[in-house]
Amino acid sequence: MNPAPLRRAESLRRLLAPNSVAVVGVSAEPTSFGARTITNMRGFAGPVYAVNPKYAGQELHGYPCVASITDLPEAVDSVVLCMPRTGILANVELAAARGVGGLTIYASGYGETDLPERAVEEEHLRARARELGIPLLGANCLGFVNHVTRAGATFMPDYFKMTAPAGGVGVVSQSGALGYALMQAAERGFAMCHMATAGNSTDLDVCDLAGFQLEMPQCRSIALAVEGLRDGRRLIELGDKARALGKPIVVLKLGRGETGAKAAMSHTGSMAGSTAAWSAAFRRAGMLEVEDFDALLETAGFMAKAPKPKARGVGIATPSGGAGILASDHAEYAGLTLPQPTAATEAVLRAAIPDFGSPRNPCDLTAQVATNPASFDACMNAMLADPQYAAIVMPVVYHNPTTTPLRMAAMAPLAKAAGKPICIAWIPESLEGPGPVAVDTSADLSLFRSMRRMMKAIALWLEYHDGQPAMGVIGEAAKAAAAALPKGACTLMEAQAKSAFAAAGLPAMPDARAATAEAAIAAAEALGYPVVLKLDSPDIAHKTEVGGVKLNLANAAEVSTAFAAIMEGVRHHAPAARVDGVLVQRMAARGPELILGARQDPQFGVTLLVGLGGVQAELWRDVTLDIAPVSPARAEAMLRSLKSFALLDGFRGAAPVDVAKVAQTIARFSELAAAIGPRLEEMEINPLVCLPEGSVALDGLMQLQA
Repeated sequence: MNPAPLRRAESLRRLLAPNSVAVVGVSAEPTSFGARTITNMRGFAGPVYAVNPKYAGQELHGYPCVASITDLPEAVDSVVLCMPRTGILANVELAAARGVGGLTIYASGYGETDLPERAVEEEHLRARARELGIPLLGANCLGFVNHVTRAGATFMPDYFKMTAPAGGVGVVSQSGALGYALMQAAERGFAMCHMATAGNSTDLDVCDLAGFQLEMPQCRSIALAVEGLRDGRRLIELGDKARALGKPIVVLKLGRGETGAKAAMSHTGSMAGSTAAWSAAFRRAGMLEVEDFDALLETAGFMAKAPKPKARGVGIATPSGGAGILASDHAEYAGLTLPQPTAATEAVLRAAIPDFGSPRNPCDLTAQVATNPASFDACMNAMLADPQYAAIVMPVVYHNPTTTPLRMAAMAPLAKAAGKPICIAWIPESLEGPGPVAVDTSADLSLFRSMRRMMKAIALWLEYHDGQPAMGVIGEAAKAAAAALPKGACTLMEAQAKSAFAAAGLPAMPDARAATAEAAIAAAEALGYPVVLKLDSPDIAHKTEVGGVKLNLANAAEVSTAFAAIMEGVRHHAPAARVDGVLVQRMAARGPELILGARQDPQFGVTLLVGLGGVQAELWRDVTLDIAPVSPARAEAMLRSLKSFALLDGFRGAAPVDVAKVAQTIARFSELAAAIGPRLEEMEINPLVCLPEGSVALDGLMQLQA
């Protein structure tokens, strides 16, 4: 079943960009949720109504009050329900009958309680709202803020303090408190356009909300904090929409523990945890994942301001040599390059910088240059003009409330004229004040309170504009191989699995079955020595753990001895296992070994794992994941992301493997996995031996559901 499509932005306009608002459940108590919400509407230009029968006909907190939604003088666009759970459904019915455009529900006590009857109640609320055609934000949410129209539909107090002009970043969070925590950046001048919290996502989830924000003209990037989704595949559609509009999404996954990952019978099951699957989905969706909450808004703000990069390198200019060293360290950690200035750039720097400074990269301007506006501007302009630099990093080490804002204001037009961002690494422990505000309110400077986060954000910016390889497609061979698989739930051990792989166009080492030592010798002589003997048992997935693999057997005597040893190992380690004999296989040439795995993820469908393989696969855990199917180009990018890629690329004089052919094998493996689809529980090749002429699968496993 395909995921539900994103809700059309136009269908959510009345709810999230309303021209009129009503707040139901407003009381006279100024600290109540209803009172806080209606007070947050003080900057909103449209009509606002309070709803409470106790105060009907009066003015409440400066707004007219009516007894019920039914009594509203117009079909308002957006209604906020500030009441307990027990009154919600009745007011949903009234709102639909009155022609309301959408509802925000603060009430909690639904499925988040883990009470089965409450989950049923929430499902009924969802179903009824969709029958009535009225979108719901929440339940158990903190509301939304439309910073363009100043509609503060939230119970968090003091929205009026958020004076920054609307624009830049849209914020979407399942957690209300975290969403509003980000929104408060508008108090210091950070440009934001909209903030929405999904809560339980009873109806609208974070994908729907981000999809709406993407179509706001003021939005240039999204900061998305996600905990979970009913169907994670919706992220792909959201990512496609963001790419089409040229608006990046910076995402943080909350709840990154591996407790949800179950151990399975393959190596893949124990290495492909839930966190890795989410990261793979974000990557497939073209989203930029950050690992820290502190990085979410900083990175999204930078992405909203920064133009398309003109180069790949980073230039560092600082009045502090120590700060320059700190910056260069973190640039290296983030994989960024620090080219030395061109001769023309260096000539300008050398003319302006004293001999106790450095006209290199990082460039130590010294405090002397930093206090000389003409020399400072000359150095900054020279570095900005250097064609090697995509961005200039300026560490600020001292905050003076008078001079620092002036310096920031002077740098902004330089960045604008060059069409390159200047990234301010804020080092002083004086965290607030006019200096940081001057950076936040600038359209051409970006503020970071961590050198590490800044360099990672620059790396993500370059990665985003590099684009990503095209998604894979399922070929006819994969479809035919999937259709030919046995029906019903079953486990295909090595021989059957490799047969399926071969049918899909994957290179697999041929083998012969042998129930006796004599049959094994005959097979070995037919295949040609040296050979490998492997235990053939439907009950034992990891043959090496019971001594079930014997390598490099050179003659009949060695085959006979190996056969006996394998049988004895099974009797000792797994006496109840069914044994069909052994598989006899010609000994493959030695080469780097990979593991290819695929498994069914409850959120994202079939996921693909590629990593360092062999018997030590779980020990090193050098793996990368994606969503199947992948293209050969994406498969090659996965290979190159492994720490062990050097083993494929001629490490220490070894012959390099044909990476393109290995990538083709990975792509075909992913196509087969995707073609099997929901039936696939897990599938594995371990090892895939990589050779100068390509690769070959030496072992395989496949577990299918009914």
